[in-house]
This record gives sequence, C-alpha cells and structure tokens, in this order.
Amino acid sequence: LFAVGAAPAAALDEDSKPNAEAATSACVGDATGDMMFSDVSEMNALRAEINCLAYYGVTVGYGDGNFGPNDDVTRGQMVLFMERAAAVAGADAEAVVGDFAETGSDPVTRADMALLIARLLDSATETVDTAGDGTFTVDGVTGDDWDYFADSRNTQNRVKDSAASALYELGVAKGTGMGYFSPAASVSRAEMAAFITRALAHTSARPAGLTMQSSGPGVVLVSVRDANFHPVANAPIDIFSIASSKVDEAFNEDGSCNTPRLTGEQGNTELCEINVLDDGSGLDGDLMVTVQTVHEGGTTVWAWTGETGDEVEDGGEGLAMVELTETAPVSALNAKVTTDMARGANRAAFGSTITATIQLVGAEGADAIPPEGGASYRVFVRTEADALNAASDDLDTEVTAVSDSSTTATVTRHTLNVDASGKVTFTMTAVDPDPNNDDDPETGSVERVRVTYTVTQLSGPFATPGDSTSGQATVTDGTGTITFSDAPSVHRNAAITPTADYLAAPRSGGSASNVVTVTVTDQYGKGVRGHLVRLSSAHAPAGTPANTSRFPVARRTDSNGSVRIGYSYTGGASVETLTPNTATDTTDGATLTAFTNTGVTKAVYWAATLMAADLASGVVLVIDAERNTLIVGSSDGPQLVRYDDNDQFTVSDSSATPALTDAPITMARFEQYLAADGANNTARNDAVVVSSYDVTDAGDVSRFALTIN
Repeated sequence: LFAVGAAPAAALDEDSKPNAEAATSACVGDATGDMMFSDVSEMNALRAEINCLAYYGVTVGYGDGNFGPNDDVTRGQMVLFMERAAAVAGADAEAVVGDFAETGSDPVTRADMALLIARLLDSATETVDTAGDGTFTVDGVTGDDWDYFADSRNTQNRVKDSAASALYELGVAKGTGMGYFSPAASVSRAEMAAFITRALAHTSARPAGLTMQSSGPGVVLVSVRDANFHPVANAPIDIFSIASSKVDEAFNEDGSCNTPRLTGEQGNTELCEINVLDDGSGLDGDLMVTVQTVHEGGTTVWAWTGETGDEVEDGGEGLAMVELTETAPVSALNAKVTTDMARGANRAAFGSTITATIQLVGAEGADAIPPEGGASYRVFVRTEADALNAASDDLDTEVTAVSDSSTTATVTRHTLNVDASGKVTFTMTAVDPDPNNDDDPETGSVERVRVTYTVTQLSGPFATPGDSTSGQATVTDGTGTITFSDAPSVHRNAAITPTADYLAAPRSGGSASNVVTVTVTDQYGKGVRGHLVRLSSAHAPAGTPANTSRFPVARRTDSNGSVRIGYSYTGGASVETLTPNTATDTTDGATLTAFTNTGVTKAVYWAATLMAADLASGVVLVIDAERNTLIVGSSDGPQLVRYDDNDQFTVSDSSATPALTDAPITMARFEQYLAADGANNTARNDAVVVSSYDVTDAGDVSRFALTIN
C-alpha cells in the first residue's frame, strides 16, 4: 500500500535532524571559563558543559574540588539541579519538580530527566507547550517533522515519550545511537550537565555583562544581563565591524579605534563611543543585528556597552567579538532518496509504516532549495507477496526477486513536487496476507511482502528539456526494496556508542576510564532484551599494550537492547578498536562470535597532548571545533593539538577552481574545510602539518597547513 502526504511522526534514523535547535548558546563568554574541578580533565568530552553549569551556580560539585562526572545523578540531586536551573532560566521551580520533590539515592532515569527538562522549557519559554492530554509540543514542529525514539515510543507513556521527542527536536537530547533514547538507563552527572546547558540555550539565560553570538547567516545576537543573569533592558550597545582579512587594521597603536577602516552597524556613525544614537537592548535584554556586509573571507564584528561618553581605549580588550562567514542558499545538484528504516534493519513488521523522503542536495551533500519552477518526481511502487519456509529467509541478502511464478503484484504511480525546503515524502506499508499463519520458525512458513519503489525525475535543474529519461541518473539511491515480514525476532546487528570521540591517554603507569554503550537489535531494528554481549579490543600502532583482561565476562542487554560497559585503560596513545561479540555464557573464556554487520566496530582515540613541535604532521582523525581541538594521527599514536585565532592557517586543495596552494584562510574557513571532509559517511582523509607549536606558550603563533585529499 502506498500513500502520499505527511505522516503523523517519523522514527529517528541516521538522516534525522532536530527541527528546532537553539541558534545561540547559554555557554559563551565568562560561562566558558574553567571552574577547576580536579576530576574533570581537559580531555573530558563534556568539560565545557560541566564548567558552564557551575558558572550559573546550578552545581557546586561535591565541595571537595571534585565534580564526579561519571557518577549517577540521584533523585535528590536532580531536584536541586532543576530548582537552581529554573531560577537561572526564569521558570517556576514548583511547576518543574513539584511532584518529583523527594530525596533519595536512587539513580534518575533518562526518561525522568527528559520529563523535568521539558517542564522547565514549558515554564520558561514559548517554544515548548503542553497539549490538553499533557503531552509536550514544540512550536512549528508537527506532522512528519516530529521525530520519536523507537524505544521510548514502545516503553514510555505518552507524556514521557513526547518529552524525549521534544528534547530531540530542540537539540537537547541526542539519544544513545541507532535511533534509541534508552529511557530506563541512568544519567551520569556529566550527561546531566549537557542536558541542562543545552536546555538553557532556549531560555533567556546568558552570562553576566554583554555577550555576542552569531544567530544566523549575517546576523548577530547581543545579550546584556545583570549579575544574577537577568535581562537588562535599554542598555546602549555600540557595534562595529571590519573585513576579517583586515582585522589587524581595526585599532591604532594606542588602542583606539581606527574609525576610517571600520563600519558602524545599526546606522550609528559615532563609532567606538557610547552615546544616545546607539540602539538599546529590548525588554528581553537582547538586540538582534543584521550586519550590513559579510565580506568574502569573513567579517569580524565587535559589540560593547557602557556609560554615555565612554570610548574604546584598549584595542578591543574586553569587547565581545564574533566572526561571520559568507553564506548563500545551497543550489541543488541532484536529489537523494532515504527512508526512516531503523538503522541496521533489513525487515519491517507488517502494519508498520515506512516514510521515504526525496531531498534536493547540493555540494558536499548539503540540503538544497528547489530552483525556479520547482522540481517534480515520479514514484512507482510495486507490491508483491509470497510465502516461504522460515529457515530460508536469509537476513543477509535483501529480497529483490519474485521466487513464486504464481505471485501477483500491484503497481501504483504518483507524481510529487518538492516543497520550498527542497523535499517531499511518501509512505509505504503492508499487511499480513495470512494473519492466521502460526509463523513457526521450525516447521511453518513466514509471509513476506516486498514493496519496491523507483523514483525518477520529471523536472528540475538536472533534466534535459524534452528528454524524459535524463533525470534518472541524477537521483541518488532512487530504487529500493522494503521487505515486510512476520518472521520471529532474531538478534542481527550491534552498534557501539562511545561517551566521547577521544579521550586522554593515561600517563605511564596510570589508568583512565571509559564507558561505551552497546545496543543489540533484531532484523526489524528493535532492541533485543537479555542478549549477552562481550567486547574485544585491538590496538594500533603495533606494540601498544592490549589489556586483554579488561572484558572478562559478558553482560546482558536491558529492555531497550542496550548495555553500558565501563572499563579501565592502561595503555599509551593508541587507536583502540572495540568490537562487540555474542557470548554463549558469562564465564571467563566464553565462546565469542563477532557481529558481522557493517560498521559495528568503533575506534576510540586515546590521545597524548602534543607539547611542542617544529614539524608535526598526520591525518586529521577528529575535529572538535567547539573546543578548538584536533586529534591527529601519527606514528606514535593519536596526538591532541589545539589551535586559536592567534594562529596562521593555509590550505592546499587541488580540486578547487582555481586550485589552491598554501592559500591563507581564516580559522573559521579552516574549520569549514575540516567539517566538509568526511561528509556523507565518506572516510576522513585530510592531512595537516603543524609547525612552530608550543602548547605551554599562550602567545605562541602556530602554523596549520591543511591539505585536502
């Protein structure tokens, strides 16, 4: 069966994206400072979130200098965290934790935390609201744009399930991998910091004083808050800018503004002075500014506030600053077709609905807008059914051919037009042709219904006028088959989700801890409960100690098919490859059989901090733009390298037109190049050469030479 139009909701998959992420953050300016928790190292993936939470006074740690990032959050602690967060966000604490206000050492579940944070945002913002049945809604996110976690939908009541979905759409909840939320799992204190700080981004919470952030292409948001983080209205704000390539010309040698070189924003011609012509902050303490010109190569913008008559005298010291990069709408080069089949699934259960999306894409796989005149596609859907012995239902081979000559098929055809965002959806489903079949996996048979779709282009920017077949080649993955079945569930795939992309390698003789989540799913993409899992580990470079005893026993998955596995690492800098295996029992030396699904292994980068180098080079393994950090491969294992806007950046890209050879670029452009590599699930292959590097010297000017491969 085939239907066109919006589905009521869509299960999360690897192509899903939040629809209402915050454009700005609460963790800027002074909120990025180090709060000096002794057990939160610079390599902790959630260090910034922990420091930000402490800045706002939501946490003070344990009072002994420790935070306990890996400790579970108890119910009593959660009440305190949410009451303090409510005060910062301007929410009603009673509405948030009123019926939850109980002490105790029992761990809080992810479902409970999602519920309390959704209540916080309902009280503090107009973005989140509640419907008549108590479920949460997000402004502007409806129909097939509303995503849900499969395990939450299957195990939680409507209110808690909607809370998890709302937090996903807001970019607050990321899930635990493979479209799962793990609602029954506990929450570490570090994860709690991430949840709350991402939620605060949607509220009025901003650091004391003046901060500025980019809130969209060519747009900056200036915020002014008092010492209690409350909005300050009518604060005069002076804003000025210059092309980033000329940023060294912005100030004179005495620290005053070089006004002939600067551009005043908001129509104020009295630059670098607070006066009556300056625009003021609104009642919400914010001022949104559209920058007049975003130059090729970027524009640097400054903002500040003060008393009437104050002038800039110190060369920008203490002023808020942000760099904007030139952006433009993405033009379509082709179209891709994706479905919301659960990741790793190769069967759909009878009665379920699969949504397919046709999306225009441009360079580097970015979503694109339609051309003038739109873009149209013809969709053919062929439905055919047969029965076979359950033992012959090979899950490793997708069914594409009709094996029974008596099988009949139905074909439907529809024409679809993409919307203004460059996408259109259609849905597919199938019912069990013989619901009375006992589906005995030993002696009976199972039914399969194969729904094959084919998408071809009718019009758009890629078709040749008068040639009805020219668009066929421009549709990526335009043909696919969804096999609906009633076969019994069997474990099929596994996935590993690490807590962080990289971790600090312990010093010689020391150890470091890591936690990963392994999720086991069946052929339908649903979690398999009670399955035994044991990890194995391999290391590179050769000779790295392997710690083979770190995983002595197998562990069972929970009701969501997941299990958290913690272990202690005692090696040096290395790339550790973790592989999940099934086990026949839980004793030492249990027989292990590795899962065979593609991508099941996960690399954990145990990185050493590069201290100083005249010349360090290697492939970029990880780019962490939020922390200005690269993990670079080397013969000695992964190396952590930091950069800032005081450094110099060049790029060599032979594929560019014209080709680039050691062309100077800004730090923002450097990060854009790195983010583009590895897009669309391609392997990261950029190489970087770092010279004149000294991590101990804050004034060091390092050179980063990037080669695009």
